[in-house]
Amino acid sequence: MRRLLFIVTATTCSIGVCWTTLTFFGDSTKLWKDKALNETVTVEIPRLMIKSWYPWNSYTGMGYYLSFALQFYYLLFSMLQANLSDVLFCSWVLFCCEQLQHLKGIMRPLMELSATLDTYRPNSAALFRNVSAGSKSELILNDEMENEKNSNYDMNISAIYSTKADWGAQYRAPTTLQSFNGMNGTNPNGLTKKQELMVRSAIKYWVERHKHVVRFVSAIGDTYGLALLLHMLTSTIMLTLLAYQATKIDGITVFALGVLGYLIYALAQVFLFCIFGNRLIEESSSVMEAAYSCHWYDGSEEAKTFIQIVCQQCQKAMTISGAKFFTVSLDLFASVLGAVVTYFMVLVQLK
Repeated sequence: MRRLLFIVTATTCSIGVCWTTLTFFGDSTKLWKDKALNETVTVEIPRLMIKSWYPWNSYTGMGYYLSFALQFYYLLFSMLQANLSDVLFCSWVLFCCEQLQHLKGIMRPLMELSATLDTYRPNSAALFRNVSAGSKSELILNDEMENEKNSNYDMNISAIYSTKADWGAQYRAPTTLQSFNGMNGTNPNGLTKKQELMVRSAIKYWVERHKHVVRFVSAIGDTYGLALLLHMLTSTIMLTLLAYQATKIDGITVFALGVLGYLIYALAQVFLFCIFGNRLIEESSSVMEAAYSCHWYDGSEEAKTFIQIVCQQCQKAMTISGAKFFTVSLDLFASVLGAVVTYFMVLVQLK
């Protein structure tokens, strides 16, 4: 977010400087209709960024410098206010994306830790001592085999499959985690009660944080929905008129540079909304992939239920809509460009 703020602020200041620089090129005149002579004449105007009237002499002297300073202040801070409002919206969206990245990052360690909460299960690979088909290495090292022989290893199947869940999928474990009363308050895997509580608290933290992100995205859409709709409508009309004005360019002039610069600025403003809205969609969609990619099959029954709920909740990506009319994404940017081209062709044919 800090980088986005610096980039937008620097770009806005650069645009203000470029706008001011264009003022010193070309003729500082305007067409004025003389009612006495009933004809249009060319009159000189002050070299200012915006055509305006002041109650003092704004052509030369201190009056001109005062007018120039006031207009530069107004131009710079009005552009900063408009662009930083857009940055505020993008910062909220970027904050949601970073929260989703945080949740994806802690999911794998959470599953690895929750695996120790389940009942101790022996390594099923110990049953297969033959060399695998595609490998020359044994599944169990020879040292381990020798130790088992020396200790009169008992191959009783009832000792290997010590739990009902090891006999197959016919037995379904309870949804609650099992409690252990081992030595020193630990379970067979050496997890203390405090560690069990920590894992349960981590799962609860993940779910609650994800619910907060979902509600926050919904609040952003409700707050900015109507403003986004009006912004996209005005941007479409503005881009259409700027594209039509670009057809009047017949050389490298102040008019040409002003029109092209304003056109690029308007496109970048629309693209800024769409790129961050599209990033939110991608980040929210990747949560389900991250949940499936983690070692959920090694986790406890509570963790498996947690992963199932996450996958169900993340099937639909988080989006921000413009008053339910459109979704802010790169598809919206393509739609705006398509509408601009369509309206531009209509204006060209109606000229």
